[in-house]
Amino acid sequence: MAISQDTLAILRKVRTSDVTDALDSLGMMNSYEMDPRIRPLFPGIRFAGIATTAAFNLIDVTIPRMSYDEFDDRQYKRNPDGSTHSDALWPAGHKFGAPDEVHVIDCKQSRCGLLGSNNVLDAAVKGTVGLIIDGACRDSDECILQKSPVFCSVRSMRHMAGRLELASTNQPITCGGVMVRPGDGIVADGDGVIVIPQAEADDVAKRAWKVQDKDRRMRRAFYEKLGMPMDETVALEERPW
Repeated sequence: MAISQDTLAILRKVRTSDVTDALDSLGMMNSYEMDPRIRPLFPGIRFAGIATTAAFNLIDVTIPRMSYDEFDDRQYKRNPDGSTHSDALWPAGHKFGAPDEVHVIDCKQSRCGLLGSNNVLDAAVKGTVGLIIDGACRDSDECILQKSPVFCSVRSMRHMAGRLELASTNQPITCGGVMVRPGDGIVADGDGVIVIPQAEADDVAKRAWKVQDKDRRMRRAFYEKLGMPMDETVALEERPW
Protein backbone atom coordinates (compact mmCIF):
# COMPACT_ATOMS: atom_id res chain seq x y z
CA MET A 1 0.00 0.00 0.00
CA ALA A 2 1.30 3.45 -0.92
CA ILE A 3 2.38 5.72 1.90
CA SER A 4 -0.55 7.97 2.80
CA GLN A 5 -0.53 11.74 3.04
CA ASP A 6 -1.30 11.44 6.76
CA THR A 7 1.82 9.32 7.26
CA LEU A 8 3.88 11.71 5.15
CA ALA A 9 2.69 14.61 7.28
CA ILE A 10 4.08 12.89 10.38
CA LEU A 11 7.37 12.03 8.67
CA ARG A 12 7.83 15.69 7.75
CA LYS A 13 7.77 16.58 11.45
CA VAL A 14 10.04 13.92 12.95
CA ARG A 15 13.83 13.66 12.96
CA THR A 16 15.97 10.91 11.49
CA SER A 17 16.93 10.00 15.06
CA ASP A 18 13.25 9.46 15.91
CA VAL A 19 12.84 7.25 12.84
CA THR A 20 15.93 5.23 13.74
CA ASP A 21 14.58 4.59 17.24
CA ALA A 22 11.23 3.58 15.76
CA LEU A 23 12.91 1.09 13.43
CA ASP A 24 14.98 -0.25 16.35
CA SER A 25 11.75 -0.87 18.27
CA LEU A 26 10.54 -3.01 15.37
CA GLY A 27 13.71 -5.10 15.36
CA MET A 28 14.95 -3.39 12.18
CA MET A 29 18.34 -2.20 13.39
CA ASN A 30 21.33 -1.02 11.37
CA SER A 31 19.84 -1.68 7.93
CA TYR A 32 18.25 1.55 6.79
CA GLU A 33 20.64 4.42 7.62
CA MET A 34 22.65 5.56 4.61
CA ASP A 35 26.41 5.74 4.90
CA PRO A 36 27.61 9.00 6.52
CA ARG A 37 29.36 9.91 3.26
CA ILE A 38 25.91 10.96 1.99
CA ARG A 39 25.79 14.46 3.43
CA PRO A 40 23.67 17.60 2.96
CA LEU A 41 25.14 20.10 0.55
CA PHE A 42 24.75 22.77 3.24
CA PRO A 43 23.47 22.92 6.84
CA GLY A 44 19.76 23.10 7.48
CA ILE A 45 18.44 20.88 4.70
CA ARG A 46 15.56 18.74 5.85
CA PHE A 47 12.90 16.87 3.89
CA ALA A 48 10.69 13.79 3.86
CA GLY A 49 8.98 12.15 0.92
CA ILE A 50 8.45 9.12 -1.29
CA ALA A 51 11.40 7.52 -3.08
CA THR A 52 11.77 7.37 -6.83
CA THR A 53 14.99 5.83 -8.06
CA ALA A 54 17.56 5.86 -10.83
CA ALA A 55 20.85 4.01 -11.28
CA PHE A 56 23.78 4.88 -13.52
CA ASN A 57 26.77 2.91 -14.74
CA LEU A 58 30.26 4.29 -15.13
CA ILE A 59 31.52 4.55 -18.71
CA ASP A 60 34.64 5.99 -20.32
CA VAL A 61 33.83 7.49 -23.73
CA THR A 62 36.29 10.12 -24.90
CA ILE A 63 34.71 13.18 -26.51
CA PRO A 64 36.75 13.95 -29.64
CA ARG A 65 38.21 17.39 -30.25
CA MET A 66 35.69 19.61 -32.05
CA SER A 67 34.66 23.22 -32.42
CA TYR A 68 32.68 24.75 -29.60
CA ASP A 69 29.59 25.05 -31.82
CA GLU A 70 29.81 21.32 -32.53
CA PHE A 71 30.22 20.64 -28.82
CA ASP A 72 27.25 22.87 -28.02
CA ASP A 73 25.13 21.08 -30.61
CA ARG A 74 26.16 17.74 -29.16
CA GLN A 75 25.59 18.58 -25.52
CA TYR A 76 22.88 21.17 -25.25
CA LYS A 77 20.89 22.06 -28.36
CA ARG A 78 17.55 20.43 -28.98
CA ASN A 79 17.14 17.74 -31.60
CA PRO A 80 14.05 17.79 -33.84
CA ASP A 81 12.30 15.48 -31.38
CA GLY A 82 13.06 17.88 -28.51
CA SER A 83 15.73 15.71 -26.91
CA THR A 84 19.39 16.43 -26.20
CA HIS A 85 22.43 14.20 -25.92
CA SER A 86 22.06 14.30 -22.15
CA ASP A 87 18.40 13.27 -22.42
CA ALA A 88 19.56 10.11 -24.18
CA LEU A 89 21.46 9.26 -21.01
CA TRP A 90 18.76 10.40 -18.62
CA PRO A 91 15.39 10.41 -20.43
CA ALA A 92 13.33 13.49 -19.68
CA GLY A 93 10.31 11.44 -18.72
CA HIS A 94 12.27 9.82 -15.90
CA LYS A 95 14.11 12.86 -14.60
CA PHE A 96 11.73 13.98 -11.95
CA GLY A 97 8.15 13.25 -11.06
CA ALA A 98 5.31 14.39 -8.91
CA PRO A 99 5.23 16.44 -5.71
CA ASP A 100 6.26 14.59 -2.53
CA GLU A 101 8.95 12.66 -4.39
CA VAL A 102 12.54 12.29 -3.24
CA HIS A 103 14.74 11.30 -6.16
CA VAL A 104 17.36 8.77 -5.00
CA ILE A 105 20.23 8.11 -7.42
CA ASP A 106 22.96 5.49 -7.43
CA CYS A 107 25.99 6.79 -9.33
CA LYS A 108 28.48 4.31 -7.85
CA GLN A 109 30.19 7.15 -5.91
CA SER A 110 31.20 8.70 -9.23
CA ARG A 111 32.88 12.12 -9.33
CA CYS A 112 30.78 13.05 -12.38
CA GLY A 113 28.29 15.77 -11.56
CA LEU A 114 24.96 14.30 -12.56
CA LEU A 115 23.24 16.94 -10.46
CA GLY A 116 23.95 20.61 -11.05
CA SER A 117 22.47 24.04 -10.53
CA ASN A 118 20.24 23.73 -13.60
CA ASN A 119 18.57 20.35 -13.23
CA VAL A 120 18.01 20.72 -9.49
CA LEU A 121 15.84 23.74 -10.35
CA ASP A 122 14.01 21.58 -12.89
CA ALA A 123 13.33 19.19 -10.02
CA ALA A 124 12.03 22.01 -7.83
CA VAL A 125 9.64 23.22 -10.54
CA LYS A 126 8.18 19.71 -10.77
CA GLY A 127 7.66 19.56 -7.01
CA THR A 128 10.47 17.18 -6.04
CA VAL A 129 11.15 17.73 -2.33
CA GLY A 130 14.73 16.44 -2.26
CA LEU A 131 17.56 14.81 -4.19
CA ILE A 132 19.93 12.17 -2.82
CA ILE A 133 22.86 10.95 -4.90
CA ASP A 134 25.61 8.47 -4.13
CA GLY A 135 27.80 10.48 -6.43
CA ALA A 136 28.50 14.08 -7.29
CA CYS A 137 26.78 17.42 -7.42
CA ARG A 138 28.50 20.11 -9.46
CA ASP A 139 27.87 23.87 -9.54
CA SER A 140 27.67 23.41 -5.79
CA ASP A 141 28.11 27.10 -4.94
CA GLU A 142 25.05 27.94 -7.04
CA CYS A 143 23.09 25.01 -5.62
CA ILE A 144 23.82 26.34 -2.13
CA LEU A 145 22.81 29.87 -3.15
CA GLN A 146 19.57 28.46 -4.55
CA LYS A 147 19.05 26.47 -1.33
CA SER A 148 18.55 23.35 -3.42
CA PRO A 149 17.81 20.32 -1.18
CA VAL A 150 20.65 18.02 -2.25
CA PHE A 151 22.43 15.26 -0.35
CA CYS A 152 25.52 13.93 -2.13
CA SER A 153 28.69 11.97 -1.46
CA VAL A 154 31.05 14.35 -3.26
CA ARG A 155 31.22 17.71 -5.00
CA SER A 156 32.75 17.90 -8.44
CA MET A 157 33.04 20.00 -11.59
CA ARG A 158 32.79 17.20 -14.15
CA HIS A 159 29.89 16.78 -16.60
CA MET A 160 28.24 13.37 -16.93
CA ALA A 161 28.57 13.09 -20.72
CA GLY A 162 30.99 10.32 -21.65
CA ARG A 163 31.25 9.25 -18.03
CA LEU A 164 27.83 7.99 -16.93
CA GLU A 165 24.97 6.20 -18.63
CA LEU A 166 21.50 5.42 -17.35
CA ALA A 167 21.07 1.83 -16.19
CA SER A 168 17.55 1.83 -14.72
CA THR A 169 14.73 3.97 -13.43
CA ASN A 170 12.24 3.16 -10.69
CA GLN A 171 13.84 -0.17 -9.86
CA PRO A 172 15.37 -1.19 -6.51
CA ILE A 173 18.82 0.35 -6.10
CA THR A 174 21.53 0.62 -3.49
CA CYS A 175 22.35 4.15 -2.35
CA GLY A 176 24.68 4.88 0.51
CA GLY A 177 24.87 1.15 1.24
CA VAL A 178 21.09 0.82 1.73
CA MET A 179 18.50 -0.83 -0.49
CA VAL A 180 15.95 1.72 -1.70
CA ARG A 181 12.77 0.66 -3.49
CA PRO A 182 10.40 3.00 -5.33
CA GLY A 183 7.66 3.97 -2.90
CA ASP A 184 9.78 3.70 0.25
CA GLY A 185 9.74 6.59 2.69
CA ILE A 186 12.77 8.86 2.99
CA VAL A 187 13.64 11.22 5.84
CA ALA A 188 16.77 13.38 5.62
CA ASP A 189 18.22 15.99 7.95
CA GLY A 190 21.54 17.12 9.37
CA ASP A 191 22.21 13.68 10.86
CA GLY A 192 21.91 11.91 7.50
CA VAL A 193 19.39 9.93 5.46
CA ILE A 194 17.17 7.06 6.57
CA VAL A 195 14.99 4.80 4.43
CA ILE A 196 11.63 3.49 5.65
CA PRO A 197 10.26 0.36 3.96
CA GLN A 198 6.92 1.23 2.41
CA ALA A 199 5.03 -1.55 4.20
CA GLU A 200 6.27 -0.35 7.60
CA ALA A 201 5.87 3.40 7.07
CA ASP A 202 2.63 3.96 8.97
CA ASP A 203 3.80 2.12 12.09
CA VAL A 204 7.27 3.68 11.92
CA ALA A 205 5.84 7.19 11.58
CA LYS A 206 3.59 6.80 14.63
CA ARG A 207 6.37 5.33 16.75
CA ALA A 208 8.75 8.08 15.62
CA TRP A 209 6.19 10.71 16.60
CA LYS A 210 5.97 9.18 20.09
CA VAL A 211 9.77 9.19 20.41
CA GLN A 212 9.91 12.83 19.41
CA ASP A 213 7.03 13.82 21.68
CA LYS A 214 8.73 12.29 24.73
CA ASP A 215 12.02 13.96 23.81
CA ARG A 216 10.32 17.34 23.40
CA ARG A 217 8.70 17.09 26.81
CA MET A 218 12.01 16.21 28.47
CA ARG A 219 13.91 18.96 26.68
CA ARG A 220 11.13 21.45 27.39
CA ALA A 221 11.56 20.81 31.13
CA PHE A 222 15.28 21.57 30.82
CA TYR A 223 14.51 24.74 28.86
CA GLU A 224 12.28 25.88 31.73
CA LYS A 225 14.94 25.12 34.36
CA LEU A 226 17.58 26.98 32.37
CA GLY A 227 15.33 29.93 31.54
CA MET A 228 15.77 29.33 27.81
CA PRO A 229 13.18 30.76 25.41
CA MET A 230 10.93 28.10 23.91
CA ASP A 231 11.38 27.25 20.24
CA GLU A 232 9.71 25.00 17.69
CA THR A 233 11.81 21.99 18.70
CA VAL A 234 10.09 21.85 22.09
CA ALA A 235 6.59 22.79 20.93
CA LEU A 236 3.99 20.26 22.07
CA GLU A 237 1.40 19.05 19.57
CA GLU A 238 -1.73 16.93 19.66
CA ARG A 239 -1.26 13.35 18.51
CA PRO A 240 -2.19 13.42 14.79
CA TRP A 241 -4.05 10.10 14.68
